[in-house]
Amino acid sequence: MFKGQPKGLFVTALANLGERFGYYTMIAIFVLFLQAKYGYSEAAAGKIYAYFLMFVYFLPLFGGIIADRWLGYRRSVTIGMVIMFIGYMLLAFPNIIGGKEIIAIFAALAVIALGTGLFKGNLQALVGRMYDNPHYSAKRDSGFSLYYMFINVGAMFAPTAAQG
Repeated sequence: MFKGQPKGLFVTALANLGERFGYYTMIAIFVLFLQAKYGYSEAAAGKIYAYFLMFVYFLPLFGGIIADRWLGYRRSVTIGMVIMFIGYMLLAFPNIIGGKEIIAIFAALAVIALGTGLFKGNLQALVGRMYDNPHYSAKRDSGFSLYYMFINVGAMFAPTAAQG
């Protein structure tokens, strides 16, 4: 499947699979969690969800600027992955901070959005750069197809994991 593709394609596809799996697992149960655990109304939980999604899709703009000017794509992706992991761990164990868990949950959402901002767009740019080499340029379309297939696999299995 990855024969003839750049060596880093499998790693980047796997990284995006993991990110999409974590993201869609959390999204599948987040509003229900806020309602059941903290008594938020459907409208209030939906508003928190909407603000989170807004930042997840808006912050990659700044992540791209940061990568272009200071960090580079590879370093931005790595730092973004670490930040997202910390955010997901904080979301999984909100009582780790002590005090009010809901504050830890909002902090976790902010950390996840920041990590996604560094990760999301820069990973695609990194994949695109792999095909700048003339040796691989003819395989760009098939490489991106594999890459996006892994994204869909991660998103496909996430709701099933959320049910368990």
